[in-house]
Amino acid sequence: MSLMTTTLITGGSGGIGLEMARLLASRGHRLLLVSRDAVRLNSAAQELRQVFGAEVFFHAIDLSEPGAAKALVNYTDQQQLRIDTLINNAGFGIVDEHSEIDLEFIHRMLQLNVIAVAELCHLYGAIMRQRRAGHILNIASTAAFQPTPYFAAYGASKAFVLNFSEAIAKEMEEHGVSVSCLAPGPTDTAFFDSVDPHRIDGGHFFRKSARADPRAVAKEGVELMLRGGLTHVVGVMNRFMILGNRLAPRSIVAAISKRLLRPAAGRNSRSQEYFH
Repeated sequence: MSLMTTTLITGGSGGIGLEMARLLASRGHRLLLVSRDAVRLNSAAQELRQVFGAEVFFHAIDLSEPGAAKALVNYTDQQQLRIDTLINNAGFGIVDEHSEIDLEFIHRMLQLNVIAVAELCHLYGAIMRQRRAGHILNIASTAAFQPTPYFAAYGASKAFVLNFSEAIAKEMEEHGVSVSCLAPGPTDTAFFDSVDPHRIDGGHFFRKSARADPRAVAKEGVELMLRGGLTHVVGVMNRFMILGNRLAPRSIVAAISKRLLRPAAGRNSRSQEYFH
């Protein structure tokens, strides 16, 4: 039996990942949705089958665990699913002073946001390179473009995704594989729902009214992936902000970020963890 061409979406049970799945299902893509929540995955798969008639597989696995990326590749090999499109969307962040965050949370976040992304690009990218065909889309963030006090490790992890994606894109372009990076700002998903905007001085960035529509973000990501392109920042205002960051001294950019993300006076600092 020949391998089946498949689009793999990590973090595919909700948010931007599920919206991308809906768009791709409507275009006839066979999908493999991956997240740690089997119940939500099953619900998402049923919806995509019923609404779009899509062929959808799902696999519950926690990519924040060491060795999970290799286990996922083993699963797709066993199921004879040929991954020709990889969307690395899964990720999570923690809001707090870095020294106050439990080390276990930091390890899990970096494992998911950095190591799993690098490993999946390595493992599936090598296969795509041999076939001289394939697409990879990595989801970064506008947090990748400047230091983010009180969001330090998360912002740094997304800076890794940004620079890593652009670097391997140039490596892989000679082998018929396109690698792109999408950088959305705050988006109206559960990713931001657990962050109380009132405990952050610059919390207006986290309020629902300031968040992007996940369907619009997903649409821009799918279009970027299919047409090819290096990096796309979602939102005109976000692009202007990033341009300003590049022109201003780093010390000023860091100070502004600190002011916007500092815990509000009189509110105790408390780690808040949220997933894509």
